[in-house]
Amino acid sequence: MNYYIIILMNTILITTITGIKPVVSLYSYSLGLSPQEISIIIASSAICPALLAMHIGKWVDHLGTRPMVIIGHAMYLISLLLTIIFPSFFIFLLQLAMVGIASTCLMLALQKRIGSLGGDIDRMVANYSLFGSVGAMIGPIISSVLYDHYGYDICIIFNMLLIAIALCSEMGMRNLDGESMQKTDENEKANLQGSESIWTLIRNRDMRNAILIGGLIFSYRELFSVYFPLLADNMGISPTLTGLLLSFLGLAMLVIRFTQTTLVRSFGRMRILTWSLFVTGIIYLVIPFSPWIVLLFGLVGILGAGLGLAQPLSTAALLEESSPDRRGEVLGVQMMINRVSQFAIPVIFGGIGGLIGVSAIFWGSGLVLMAFGYVTRPLPVYVKTTKNQQKHM
Repeated sequence: MNYYIIILMNTILITTITGIKPVVSLYSYSLGLSPQEISIIIASSAICPALLAMHIGKWVDHLGTRPMVIIGHAMYLISLLLTIIFPSFFIFLLQLAMVGIASTCLMLALQKRIGSLGGDIDRMVANYSLFGSVGAMIGPIISSVLYDHYGYDICIIFNMLLIAIALCSEMGMRNLDGESMQKTDENEKANLQGSESIWTLIRNRDMRNAILIGGLIFSYRELFSVYFPLLADNMGISPTLTGLLLSFLGLAMLVIRFTQTTLVRSFGRMRILTWSLFVTGIIYLVIPFSPWIVLLFGLVGILGAGLGLAQPLSTAALLEESSPDRRGEVLGVQMMINRVSQFAIPVIFGGIGGLIGVSAIFWGSGLVLMAFGYVTRPLPVYVKTTKNQQKHM
């Protein structure tokens, strides 16, 4: 039962986040805010997690998941209520900053719970991500329709009701006493390990590579959605067809997750993560030279498969490699890197594109992804043999 409640909470969270952001942009623009002000408002939802994610992860470890889930939902509800009562630039800025913090609390707590359930971690993370993707697909549709037909207040009240349902479902979570019973022992361990920095913990190669790959994939997925429409326009592709290609990317990311467990059993998690970087890098290099629509659909589908596998697999790797009393902190580091790279990579490559052209963004991205694919590749395992073993060989 706990597993299904976690999936429900995550689906509601992603549905509301993806639905609220475009509606806030439209509503604030209708109130007379400038595009620059709206950009600052939207950016505030990522700046706060970038600064606080690691600390929130520590709070998840020390306070437990239930308090953080309740705090996250309560903060989320308050942030939405504020814009109904006091719609203004400052309140919108505060709202999305609070949404960013609240969603970080919820995501880290829910991901830690997934890792604490036991069982097939790859299958559970795949289903968790799969339903999150469904939320990302339906969220903008539901909120946009409500906003268009009934106005901003009704749209926000509907999303508040969804969040209230998620908060009430927390009461259905069982067997969290085990978390409380281990609390004292975990706190003692934390005190003993207090001098051990998180940067020391991630010397583990697989853990470090999972964090890097997760951050890169998240950033390049965002970069593709921003710059591919510009590339498509230069290639003479209509906006409608561009939208279909981006939708096909999302569909491929969704479908590939049905095969995640089988692929991990066949090839291994870290090998798939590395190859996802190589594949996405090659696609980024090739797309600017692909004038045929059918070929573009094929390349975008392969790109979606690579992006769709890497994110849940990197999370599964972190949950498996990290100790239970430090999982929140490790997941917080991954989220921090996600948000920082979400800002840094578009700024860097946006500058390159302004000087050389949009195609250069894709060429540079492809080379970076392939370079990191080489750096994070699984190393060969050497087994030392004794003299007695050598005699029998």
